[in-house]
Amino acid sequence: MPDFFLKSFPTDIEREKRVGHFLNHVLLPSISKDGSTVFELEIGCGHGHWLTEYSTFKHDVTCVGIDLITKRITKASAKKEKRNLNKLFFYKAEAKEFISLIPDEIKLQNIFIMFPDPWPKNKHHKRRLIQQDFLTLLHSKTMKAGQIFFRTDHCAYFDWTIDMISKSTLWEIRSNPLPFEHNSYFQDLLPNFKTCSATSID
Repeated sequence: MPDFFLKSFPTDIEREKRVGHFLNHVLLPSISKDGSTVFELEIGCGHGHWLTEYSTFKHDVTCVGIDLITKRITKASAKKEKRNLNKLFFYKAEAKEFISLIPDEIKLQNIFIMFPDPWPKNKHHKRRLIQQDFLTLLHSKTMKAGQIFFRTDHCAYFDWTIDMISKSTLWEIRSNPLPFEHNSYFQDLLPNFKTCSATSID
C-alpha cells in the first residue's frame, strides 16, 4: 500500500512548503500571541507521553514534538486534545528540515532528544542525528544559553554525543538535569540510560 503522506507530498519542495506553513501560520501566531519569542522542541517524540506531561507541567510555554511516524503523531495529538493543551503541538516532520525552516522571529529554548535511534553499526554512524552539521544548524536556531538535553540507553552513542558536543565551538557540555522527569514508554523499556546536557554559546 503506498504511503499516503508521500503521495500527498511527493517532493522536497512540497514537504518544505507544508512545514513552512505550519511554522509561520500555526506555531508563530501561537508563540507571538503571548508576547514570547521562544518555544521548546522534542525531536523524536514517539507517542507523546513525555512531552504531554511536560507541557502539562510547563503550561505557559509553547512545546512542539516532531516524529517521522504518522501513527505516533496521531496518538500523541489525541493525548494533547484530551488534556486540552493549546500550547502543545505534535507534527510529522524530519528534524533537519523542520529546524532549518524555523522563522527568524522565534528561537528554540530547550531541545529534548530522548532515546534516538543509535544506528549501532559503524557503517551507519553517519545516520546518527548528533553530528557537527546538525549541532551547527541547531545553534543557528537556538536562543543564547538555550539548552540541549540528550538521553540514551546506548553507551556508545552517549560517548559519541559527548565527543561531538565537546568538539563543537558552539555548544558547551553542562551537568544540568532534565527540567522534568516522567517515565515515558521508552524509558520504562530502557531503564539503564544516561543523560547529558549542553548550552548554546556565542
